[in-house]
Amino acid sequence: MALQSKLFRDDDRLQACLVNNAAHVQRGASGDHVARIQQALRILMEDDGIDIDDDELKSKQYGQSTTDAVQKFKDDREIINTSYQKSADNIVGKMTIARLDKDIGNNEKANAPEFIDLTKAQMDLIKGDLVRSRVMLDIVLRRLRIIAHIAPSGGLLVTPRNLAMYDTKLRIFDVFRINTFEADDFPVPPDILATLRTRFRGVNLPGPGDPLTDGLQFGRLLENFSTIRRGIDESFPKQFWPPGTFKGSSIGFFAAFVDASNPGDKTVRFKLRYFDPTDVDADGRAVTLAHERAHTLLRANGHPGTGDQPFCVAPHLGDPNVTTSDQALANPYCYEWLIYSMQPDYNPSKHRGAECGT
Repeated sequence: MALQSKLFRDDDRLQACLVNNAAHVQRGASGDHVARIQQALRILMEDDGIDIDDDELKSKQYGQSTTDAVQKFKDDREIINTSYQKSADNIVGKMTIARLDKDIGNNEKANAPEFIDLTKAQMDLIKGDLVRSRVMLDIVLRRLRIIAHIAPSGGLLVTPRNLAMYDTKLRIFDVFRINTFEADDFPVPPDILATLRTRFRGVNLPGPGDPLTDGLQFGRLLENFSTIRRGIDESFPKQFWPPGTFKGSSIGFFAAFVDASNPGDKTVRFKLRYFDPTDVDADGRAVTLAHERAHTLLRANGHPGTGDQPFCVAPHLGDPNVTTSDQALANPYCYEWLIYSMQPDYNPSKHRGAECGT
């Protein structure tokens, strides 16, 4: 019988390990199949204080700490082929992969269906990131509602024409190509204009936007952010994904991803990179969650205007390759950039390093 767990069942090398002695996995091996074994061990042995070295996890290498974890797993469960062994070894063979598959499969069934193949520590981190994502999205929504003249009670708000208002409108214009400026916004007070030109690289403000076309697009923007915010509160599947490919395609530098071509699949899949604090910090994880939910909730397939790898972008300035509001509204990176740039502690140099020009 083939391997059945969600973590193992799609891996041909582990399926071969179940039936072929030559396909046993042992020290020195590396690859996605090793990463799946490592994740199973981390989940199943977390309460035993067993973990695997970060370098081995990143390289998907069956090294010393993986060897020790396999040995401990087999010793605890007395996985021994008595036809030729008197004690357990540290190799993942037929009996070991079958037991790993059984135990991790039981774990998958026992846990809440929204968490798949994640350790408790990983689940706790994601739960904290969801809280942070809510806070960051609420800040954006407050600023957008001020521009829309909507008070917290839902009534009409008279928007003060101060630096914060002009700043918010420029960020919306730069990132989403939506012009929310009105005739009454001009002329801009000289001190505010000087500050804006410093923040936005000497930008010349646009004239008033079109109340119909820009107004409709801004309405879409506000509704889309509200949808993402509600979506962060909803339950959705979260899965650890050790392989470097998905459906035959490389998933490259992503920390998390979704199957954007399949609107029915709401699963957010997390790579090891997501959990590496030296690579992705708390704010980065929070906006990543909003980004991935934008894909599924808005049915945004891909990243119009930027492709999958937009680098060297200062969030408040947007990406010059995004030329229309329709492109921006369908590009989850734009939502990510506006979330970053609206935060009170926003620092553009954090996102666009010196090597890209600041």
